[in-house]
Amino acid sequence: MTTSDYNTIIADLLTADLDRDSIIIQLVTDHSVSINKATKLYGDYARENGLTAAIVSHKEDALALLKRTYSKKQWTAEAVKDAVIDMQEEYGVAESTARDYCKAYSKALGVALPIVDPRHAIFNWFIAHDGTADKAEFIEFAVTELGRSKSNANEYWKGYELHLVLVTASK
Repeated sequence: MTTSDYNTIIADLLTADLDRDSIIIQLVTDHSVSINKATKLYGDYARENGLTAAIVSHKEDALALLKRTYSKKQWTAEAVKDAVIDMQEEYGVAESTARDYCKAYSKALGVALPIVDPRHAIFNWFIAHDGTADKAEFIEFAVTELGRSKSNANEYWKGYELHLVLVTASK
């Protein structure tokens, strides 16, 4: 079969309202095409017929935004946290993509990506709340501010409780 023959088959299957995966499966099962070849045939057809959307990168715009907003001196862990949120809203990208833009900006500045050391932040929280620490408040802090899981935050809380017991026992 020629590429043109496969294109006709794909067009007919699209007319029958089959989705991408169903078309690939049908090419494999009914036309003895390998999965790799069926995927490539569908991809080529989709590109040639405008069925695929181009992936838009906002990296250049994001880097320009970061450069306008943050100097090297201002590029702190807090700035990264704010920038990730801003870029998610501005460009409609995933958090991981926004973080990648921040990493690229850090590289352009010639610095390591500034991040909050969660252990350090947790220890500082306990120090600041000495004698007044509330478990629910701590869990909320660890989950929302530091992005820790509830189970990880709970383990830190258990460590704090152990600390309290040991300190009391040593008196």
